[in-house]
Amino acid sequence: MRNKTNPLTTILSCLVLGTICYLGYFLIIRLKDYLKLIDPNIIVAVIAGLVTVTGYFLTRNFERKKIIEQQIREKKLPVYEEFISFLFNVLMASKLEQPISNIEMEKFMVDFNKKSIVWLSDKSLKAYVKWKESAAIASDDKESSIANLFILEELLLEFRKDIGHENKDFKKGDLLKLFVNDLDNHL
Repeated sequence: MRNKTNPLTTILSCLVLGTICYLGYFLIIRLKDYLKLIDPNIIVAVIAGLVTVTGYFLTRNFERKKIIEQQIREKKLPVYEEFISFLFNVLMASKLEQPISNIEMEKFMVDFNKKSIVWLSDKSLKAYVKWKESAAIASDDKESSIANLFILEELLLEFRKDIGHENKDFKKGDLLKLFVNDLDNHL
């Protein structure tokens, strides 16, 4: 469906725009005439003052944002460390043949979900949800398990990025090699 424009509205819009342009031009001409009357040293001083004041407020705003980011990062770190610690506990428990109970896992996930809503960045939260969905539907076959591991790696890389790491030279599987010994056989 096309949006039909009323011709009267178009004419009025053009008249208003033309009036604004004319007034702007008139104001610039007048301002130019007044500036000719003012001593150039005063103009330079006013410009320098404006630059200084603007710079001061921009710097203060930038510093305030940095402080807030640092405070948020300090709150995120324990949340990410808690997740990684639990992940390694699960992995070690399976190697030691002392698996963590479903109740313990559910309790951790509920607690972590609460914290994730508040402290995870948008991208980290999306990666976390993707991993949870993948883990929930993962089957026992080897291919599905490996695919889920790579989704977990994406999550861990997103956590690292969120706290300030660049993850610059990482290739697929580099992070997983910390806890999967034979990963090269599956790549």
